Amino acid sequence: MFDIGWTEILVIVCVMIIVVGPKDLPRMLRTIGQTIGKVRRMSREFQSTFNDAIREAEKQADIADMKKQVEAVGNFNPLGDLKKSIEEDKAKTAVGDKVAAATTPAPAAPAIPPAPEASAATPVATEASAVSVEAPAAAPVAPAAPVPAAEDTKA
Repeated sequence: MFDIGWTEILVIVCVMIIVVGPKDLPRMLRTIGQTIGKVRRMSREFQSTFNDAIREAEKQADIADMKKQVEAVGNFNPLGDLKKSIEEDKAKTAVGDKVAAATTPAPAAPAIPPAPEASAATPVATEASAVSVEAPAAAPVAPAAPVPAAEDTKA
């Protein structure tokens, strides 16, 4: 701490003996020792109080961090996030469909080619010009009414 050698300590002791006197020197050294002890105790108490305050602050910070972590884990719901994103997609699609319906004109009816006219010449069918015509579907047949059974009547 201080760079004091043995020669400096010897000089200080000689000056103290001359100034204070040999009779009062032990009482003075005892008073100086007690004062130094009180200062050390006070500094130790202050340091321990300061360290306790730092520990409490760290605990409070740790507790706050833990609370944040618990809240983050508590708010984590993968199905809720998935449901939320699906609802957002549906809402976007619904809005997009409404916008598309408002801006897109109605589709026109497909043009039906005119029926080929019959000519006197014999038509030549080629694969490219062959048109298949399907027969109309038959109407559904209704079931017949039940016929009453003939009973043998003897007269």
